[in-house]
Amino acid sequence: MSEPVLQLTTQGNWSQIYDESREAVIATSAGGHYPIPAFEVPFLFEKHILAVPCLSKSAKAHWRFAGNLIQRIQIGTGGSASPLPPVDGARVYMRLNRTALVVFKNYTSTYELLLENAPWLKDLRVTVWEYRGPQSDTTEDLIQTLKIDLLRIESKLE
Repeated sequence: MSEPVLQLTTQGNWSQIYDESREAVIATSAGGHYPIPAFEVPFLFEKHILAVPCLSKSAKAHWRFAGNLIQRIQIGTGGSASPLPPVDGARVYMRLNRTALVVFKNYTSTYELLLENAPWLKDLRVTVWEYRGPQSDTTEDLIQTLKIDLLRIESKLE
């Protein structure tokens, strides 16, 4: 099976496309709060390699879970004409105050993104960076190597 070959360390290959902060609404004077609603990114994604930090200033040091990042795919024709709802293509466990490299499978050309965040968080900032750099895979690299080797062998036979 082929593996992706990417240039992740080149800053110019990344583009920030979403950034939103939310704070929970205080429910009582005893410190309770209403959970922050899920982050539903309001546009479709075309790139399948993302870097996503989930940051909270008020989180306790021992908290690890930020929520689940969900790739949602429309099956059927979509809209009111389709009886088929969007489905979860992938679900990624997101760590709190860390950045995750997320590589979704190319099930479709576009997909939605949703973060179901932990209900105990009082504030959360979600940023999405999209990888826009060159992509190849190890299969393509092997084919190129074989082409070069074949040319070298043919030149020796002549």
